[in-house]
Amino acid sequence: MLKNYFKIAWRNIVRHKTTSLINIGGLAVGMAVSFMLLLYVYNEYSFDKFHANNGRIYQVFKNQPFNGEIRTKAFTPQKLAAVLKKDFPEVEEVARINEAKDYLIKYGNKALKLNTVAVDPSLLNVFSFDFVYGDKESALTDPSSVVMSQSGATALFGNIDPVGKVVQFGNQFPLKVSAVIKDNPQNSSFTFKAIIPWDAFIAQQPWLKDENWDNYSYFTYVLFKPGAVLASVNSKIAGLIGQHYTPDKNIRLFMYPFNRLHLYGEFKNGVSIGGNIEYVRLFLFLAIGILLVACINFMNLSTSRSQKRAREVGVRKAMGAQRISLIKQFMGESLLMALLALVLAIILTVVLLPLFINIIQIQLSIPYSSWQMWCSALAITIFTGIISGSYPALFLSSFNPVKVLKGQFTGNGSSVRPRQVLVVVQFTFAICLIISSIFIYKQIKYIAGRPVGYNRDGLIEMPLEGAMFDIFENFRHDAIAVGAITDAAVISEPIGNLTGASWNNTWPGQLPGESNIPIDCFAATYHFVDTYQLKLLEGRDFAKGRPSDSTGVILNRAAVSLMRLKDPVGQTIKWMGANRTIIGVVDNFVWGSPYAPVKPTIIGFVKDWIGNIGLRLNPNQQISKSLTDLQAIYKKYNPAYPFEYTFTDESFSKKFKSEQILATMAVIFTCLATMISCLGLFGLASFSAEQRRKEISIRKVLGAGTVSLWFKLSQEFVRLVIVAFIIGAAVSWYSVNGWLNKYAYHTSINLSVFILTLILSVAICLLAVSWQAIKSALANPVKSLRSE
Repeated sequence: MLKNYFKIAWRNIVRHKTTSLINIGGLAVGMAVSFMLLLYVYNEYSFDKFHANNGRIYQVFKNQPFNGEIRTKAFTPQKLAAVLKKDFPEVEEVARINEAKDYLIKYGNKALKLNTVAVDPSLLNVFSFDFVYGDKESALTDPSSVVMSQSGATALFGNIDPVGKVVQFGNQFPLKVSAVIKDNPQNSSFTFKAIIPWDAFIAQQPWLKDENWDNYSYFTYVLFKPGAVLASVNSKIAGLIGQHYTPDKNIRLFMYPFNRLHLYGEFKNGVSIGGNIEYVRLFLFLAIGILLVACINFMNLSTSRSQKRAREVGVRKAMGAQRISLIKQFMGESLLMALLALVLAIILTVVLLPLFINIIQIQLSIPYSSWQMWCSALAITIFTGIISGSYPALFLSSFNPVKVLKGQFTGNGSSVRPRQVLVVVQFTFAICLIISSIFIYKQIKYIAGRPVGYNRDGLIEMPLEGAMFDIFENFRHDAIAVGAITDAAVISEPIGNLTGASWNNTWPGQLPGESNIPIDCFAATYHFVDTYQLKLLEGRDFAKGRPSDSTGVILNRAAVSLMRLKDPVGQTIKWMGANRTIIGVVDNFVWGSPYAPVKPTIIGFVKDWIGNIGLRLNPNQQISKSLTDLQAIYKKYNPAYPFEYTFTDESFSKKFKSEQILATMAVIFTCLATMISCLGLFGLASFSAEQRRKEISIRKVLGAGTVSLWFKLSQEFVRLVIVAFIIGAAVSWYSVNGWLNKYAYHTSINLSVFILTLILSVAICLLAVSWQAIKSALANPVKSLRSE
């Protein structure tokens, strides 16, 4: 019996090739898009799950009160690890990691920069790493050792075992390669390419030995013993900082599951509010939505052929076929089409996946060897076939055999209503995507156009490393002399990546408790204001020839407001444990995240806390010529290091990467959903034309013109689109408003976007149905009325 169903289904598919190809193609596109989106979802859920101790690894965070809210940061004191290991029986291992940084690693004549971290040897017991050469027991026991990633080792040594080879680290320290590990997988939160022992890190920077509990610069990871309860441990460690450092008694520590950080790593007022899980949910919603739109399209196109299938149903029923057998037959056709669509969808997925990867900037792969993947694909296919075939099967099997054999196969009013609902659902989804796409682009444009308070154009930045620490002024002098730049300055980090903050600051007229307010800060030296072209409101920039500037600071307007200082220049504040004289005030400027509000900021003159050079290119010279001149001067003074630079405006644009990816995805899926929805609308228009053939013919005989008939046939579809717009606009307003409110600076929701979307939706609707409407209006009425 089952074989017979599929044989008949195959014959019907072959008999109606065009309609079948459209149906199969629509399902295949919907399934392929869903498969790619689900690959992204699977990848995100798999993040950091590959560690053998997954489920027992936690990261320590701190909650710190600030201006009525709580800031959550992952940076912790260096001394915390030893206390956790000693005083907490629930803890099996503790490991510290410093913030990853690119270091030059040299072997012979070869040198490359590798993203490097310093860690406790216990890190290898907390997390899982695959060793290519060496072993985890001895990899980090020698303070003068380095563990390299496989890609880094291959680039430096070739395809040999490099264990025992000595490299120059940072062009200063000899380190012996003790092991090689496989590169971190793409679904890992760790991206480092080299590891050095914590003792090597301390040996290179001896002053770190005497660090107190007030330096929050390191990440701390904890491995729980089996059976340890997170809530119990968190209650014990909450006030740990205050027990060892009274000034920070308001800071509260807590641990958070490491395997949840990738998806739920965004905190507000000390509580996780989400993170990447929002994108996962969005992509999952898109996958379901696109698949549903494709299924609805299948339903509409299938039932639009009801006239052609009606007599077949009538004959089968007249010969004794039960409705259930007809439903099985039509469901068999749908399942067969879905299986054919699966084959095409797999091909489309393989072909289009590189393009999808290029858009989302995340490396994905199809797990061909995973039986779970194939079972999931088959389950989606069966689900798609059942959903797609359910309504056509129920609708076609409901025909009265006597009526359809007489040619009276038109359904009653209720038979059209489900189809109308399906079209409304399709267009609601498409309209939501249209409105969302517009607002995403508006938000990107709004933030990109936000005044940042300094001049990004013509500004480049490069790392301060090697000999540049000592000969920067010579480099600057030569670069200005050849006309490559107009000025240059040294600061602690690139202006777009600044993250520093300080506590226990004091100022004149300070109120009780205000010393606990963290104030953002970074270091700069001479020429900073001129190089970055900040607006100087009072005072001056740091200047050579003024020895007192070594204890000077520059405040931004927000810091002056926080401190309630009148005539701030010349006043003294306490910052970084020393008295500092305010020498200048600059207008507020955006550093770090372009989405965040401007924060109070202290710019201090600290020569030891620097790592970046900002250069203002000469606007009267071609950029390529300036860069060539800079490279030659750089090689003269710092030959051991590569000449690397970034344009500040490009770095700033990368801040919108997530939003730009989201916008691109929204546009693609908007076009796709709209195209599929138009096919569904076309199917409904065909069905309606069949239902109203005699009505149209009578109207034409009575004198109705083509335009009036076109209007008559089109208006019901326009009404459906307007209903879809009302629903879609309400849903979009709610979702877009929630999305925009995540940003301190965001565009407004204005009526013009909704009006534009309505006009666009109606225009698309008319384009989709006009061909069928005009065709029906131009048809010869004699053919339709001949049987009357």
